[in-house]
Amino acid sequence: MSQTSVAHQPATATRVRLSHHVMTLDDGHKVGVTMGGQGVPLVFLHGLALSGRAYVRLLSRLAGMGFLVVALDAAGHGFTPNLPRNGAELTHRVDLTLRALEALGVRKAVFMGHSMGGRMIIQLAAVAPERVLAAVLLDAAAGTPFDDSIRTPVRSPRRAAQALLNAAYDAPGDPRRLPAPERKRYMRQMIAALACNVRTPLGFPAALRAIIASGDYTPMLEAMREHGVPTIVVHGENDLVVPFESAHDMADRADGTLYRVPDAYHSWMLANPRHGADMMRQLLEAELGDVLRDAAREQGARGVAHGWRDALLTVDSPLLSLEDGPLEAVGIEEPEAVEMDRLRSATRTRPSRRRGARHRRWFSRRRKPASASMGGIADSALPAD
Repeated sequence: MSQTSVAHQPATATRVRLSHHVMTLDDGHKVGVTMGGQGVPLVFLHGLALSGRAYVRLLSRLAGMGFLVVALDAAGHGFTPNLPRNGAELTHRVDLTLRALEALGVRKAVFMGHSMGGRMIIQLAAVAPERVLAAVLLDAAAGTPFDDSIRTPVRSPRRAAQALLNAAYDAPGDPRRLPAPERKRYMRQMIAALACNVRTPLGFPAALRAIIASGDYTPMLEAMREHGVPTIVVHGENDLVVPFESAHDMADRADGTLYRVPDAYHSWMLANPRHGADMMRQLLEAELGDVLRDAAREQGARGVAHGWRDALLTVDSPLLSLEDGPLEAVGIEEPEAVEMDRLRSATRTRPSRRRGARHRRWFSRRRKPASASMGGIADSALPAD
């Protein structure tokens, strides 16, 4: 299999202040939301036992790159209470996500998910592909090898013990390489994020049971391929929670692009958010930038004031207040490059949404460098509002 190293264009990175809210849906269920920024809506779903707040250092950098970031706490995590007993399946958690986006007035967005969040995005993209501009799966908990591994421990205590040992060994793998002050900061952040779950002590076991019971995700991944959902799989080479062969399987079945992050474990973007931001810059210089340029033309957002807002948010969206207000920077820093190897590119032609438009491969366009700034991402990657 061919391997391509992706070039990196260094640029000054801006961090944008995010705010935390608890919204109440029509049925009375509350959902924790972390949001901020302006531009293309980016919906982020977190990993098991965490919350949107755990990723705030990464999300603030993404907001500084021209994204309107919306991070939702899953049921039983952060500030989102558990679902009732008749809502025990992962499908119900995905439905809660869709209802929250409906309330927020997000019609379409880039979706990014880590671990459990990546698994939820796969299902969301399979059942509601019209909402997904692109799916970015970060060490997503899916793929046939992973699906097989979570079914086996239920019947095998030995396999269950091995899975716990793998998770325990993986957890310090990424922060181990950080300087001591940053490692301490990361540990404090994780402790604070886990402490938020004290209010819903049954949230973690309920979510874990939902993942195990959700079965084989092969049909979901193949549905993403059938619907032509642009899919980008980014996975740590040394991930012990979701083995790297699972990433290969996800990319093959969804016909997505696959990137390997050398020497990284399961939570590399969480331990070092500068690497996560640099990953996004690289994707904007490649596949993701192509997708957004296509969307700008199709949605009429290019060169139009508030183009992304008008195209992707409803007229009564609560997020419009963020779009109309000033951005508050909380820091500017030099980026830290992360190495990524492209092992697979998407091969199928995207179905056109416009009658008479020419079909083409969404990954194959000439790459143009993207630069990040407070006002949004340069027109070579995204049209700024």
